Parts: sequence; C-alpha cells; structure tokens
Amino acid sequence: MIVITITILLLLAGSYFYLKNRNPYPENYLPPEQRKTVEAYFIEHMRVSPAEAEEMAVNGVDLRVSKTTTVQGIVGNLYYYGFIDSEAKLNKLLETTKDTTSGQEDSIKVGNNTIDINSHYYLNYQMTDEEIADTLLNKAKFANDFTAYNYLFMPSGRGGPSQRPEK
Repeated sequence: MIVITITILLLLAGSYFYLKNRNPYPENYLPPEQRKTVEAYFIEHMRVSPAEAEEMAVNGVDLRVSKTTTVQGIVGNLYYYGFIDSEAKLNKLLETTKDTTSGQEDSIKVGNNTIDINSHYYLNYQMTDEEIADTLLNKAKFANDFTAYNYLFMPSGRGGPSQRPEK
C-alpha cells in the first residue's frame, strides 16, 4: 500500500513539473528569406510602387485589430512581417507585461491581460518585443469607423525611423 501511494505521488509530482516547464506556444520557425516586410504588404495589398511603399512605412505603421482578430493572428503576423523574432517570447510577454488599461468587454484575452479590438496600434521596426507587448496591451487607439479600411497594416503619420536594424 505504501509503495502504491509513493508511486502515485511521484507520478503527480512528475506531471506537475512537466506541465509547468513545457512551452505552451509552439513556434513555427520561418527562415528570414521567407518572411516579408510591411513594404511588401503595402505593395501586395494596396497596389503601390516599391518607392511609395517605402515612403508609407518610413514613419512606422498602424497595426489594425478587428473584432475577428485573434492573439495568434496578431503574433503570427508580427513575426511574418519582421517586427518580432520569436512568437513564443511575445506570447509570454503579452501574458506577463503589466496591463494598465482596462480592456473592453469584447477585448482579446491574453491570460489576465487584454488587447482592445476595433483599434489600431503604432509599431515600428526599432521597437523591442517588450515595447510591442506594452503597446498592444496599453496603447490602443479606438476607431469609430474601424471598418472603413480592411487592411492589417496602414501607414502611420507619426515621425521617426522604422528602418529594420541590421542583423
């Protein structure tokens, strides 16, 4: 009887440590040469020239989050378009960064934190993963006419460089 009890306790302890230490966010690695930039997004979706796309992206972009957006979609697109290099890291930051704004009732839930929908978020290539997480959790710009444009990224009017740092 004691052997069975000890065996059950060891199994429970092992299960606990396994579940606590595993990575809940599997990362799909995509080689850099297969990833795109927001300039490529503007060329493909807005049908502008490369020069126009570069000019549109130079001041950063607004990431648009609609009512159908998911956290996986946000993180995946930020990875695909080169704003972050690790989906798992941003997912973890979205759960652990302090959310200082109360989310709307229909916000995207990320652990105890929220990302507001029908909003846009200023991003640029100089931002760290921590700054991007803070922006998504705390710096939503709600738009009454959100459905006027059906784009993921829009040019931003903010000043400042958005050039991708050399790696």
